[in-house]
Amino acid sequence: MKFTNLIKKHWKLFLVLILIVNFLIRLLIYRETNIPGLSDSGSYINGIETIHETGWINLKSGNFLYALSYLGYFAKYKLGSIDYFFYFNCLLGTIATFIISILVVQITRQEITGVITALILTFYVEFMVFSSVFYTPVIMLFLLSAFLLLLFYYLQSKTVISSLLLLTIILFVYLATFLFKPELVALPIFLLVLIFIAYKKKKLIKKYLILTIVLLFGIFLVNLSGIYNKNGDTGIGNDFVFFGHTDYGGDGGEGAFIYAENKARYDEAFKKYCIKNNLNDPSLKDRNNFHLDEIKRFIIQHPLKWTGIQFIKFFRTFGVVPESTSFKILYSGLLKDKLWLSAILVVAPVALIIVLFISLFNWGTLKYINCETDEKASANNSFFYIYILFFIYYLIATIFLGQYQERYRLPVMVVFLVPVLSYFIANFDKREFLNRTALIRKGIIMAVFLVIWIIQAEKTISNKERLSNLIESINNHK
Repeated sequence: MKFTNLIKKHWKLFLVLILIVNFLIRLLIYRETNIPGLSDSGSYINGIETIHETGWINLKSGNFLYALSYLGYFAKYKLGSIDYFFYFNCLLGTIATFIISILVVQITRQEITGVITALILTFYVEFMVFSSVFYTPVIMLFLLSAFLLLLFYYLQSKTVISSLLLLTIILFVYLATFLFKPELVALPIFLLVLIFIAYKKKKLIKKYLILTIVLLFGIFLVNLSGIYNKNGDTGIGNDFVFFGHTDYGGDGGEGAFIYAENKARYDEAFKKYCIKNNLNDPSLKDRNNFHLDEIKRFIIQHPLKWTGIQFIKFFRTFGVVPESTSFKILYSGLLKDKLWLSAILVVAPVALIIVLFISLFNWGTLKYINCETDEKASANNSFFYIYILFFIYYLIATIFLGQYQERYRLPVMVVFLVPVLSYFIANFDKREFLNRTALIRKGIIMAVFLVIWIIQAEKTISNKERLSNLIESINNHK
């Protein structure tokens, strides 16, 4: 209790110290990194050289948005070293940690919860490691956390001027996300659903409706800019959705064929499609149409298999298969070819966060945040709906929209599961924790996760081909 009271009294000092450690760990990981140019990063890194050689590059080409390349170009050719981009990325990761911690303090009105959030995020290895990758997750997490904090203040605002100012900043942040990933494009639709659900709360509905209009205006501006539909654009492949809703991707829902027999089956099916439709030189559009046909065919003919793939993606997203990019960074850099230690350090924080979240989950504690006993709590109530909405939005997008990719669990873990877990830890109730009915319910859920995790671990360890291919890809990037 004395230590808890000490944290409460000096929470700002503790938070600052944790954030300093957070930033230094990110820098350490980067300074030891040997392969920052991985997979998707390659196109963005090539974009830097294109800008240097020609003076510009389309902000969008095919499935890629090159605002990231412009940042890299500025760091490499204007500031003198690409290192400055990664220093900036490390700083953004720490700032995102700070923003999320402050948001938690604002929502819960408990400073210790914010400190716990920052501490857990500092030991969430994937989040820390991605600052060393020339890719968008850390930037998007920074923008998402800022977006949510601004929404909280907007819902609290009491004057027209403060509301307009906050809405303007919210709009700019929303537009900024489209330069890196259009992952919030469907958010206004979800807000409209929320408005319909909460139609009895007139004051709340008014703010939600204005926010929805502002975000729709943002989408209009994005379309007006032409970024996503410039002439000469090579078009967008729908491989992401295709692999997520057919059985071609690896063991189900993965973003690549992985096994030769899947590729052979795909080539044969595409060949028949081309013959049937008289396609001698199939375009990207033709291939996309083939993908859509295959998705429809698979869902209609094998609905149970399709449902099974969605479950596979969920449990792999929140599973114990090491996230490949994080693993490669640690294995080739800071941990110097220590295979199992690298895998464990990537997986252990994910598993521990999920286990703690399940075991400490307390709906009664959550309902306390959603109370309306005073004006401040009422504002929290307004944000509580938005927060749940975002959680559902990202859960659907992360798991069910497209293929399985471990990196897409980052926003769900960083912005939602860790803050809520921190609140459960700060408000631990021994009596509620030992409640028999709750223990049985949690035990069943935990057992399901543990059984699936054991199966995942066994398959990963026994698949020598995958391990050798992974290590070979690391050596090729060094």
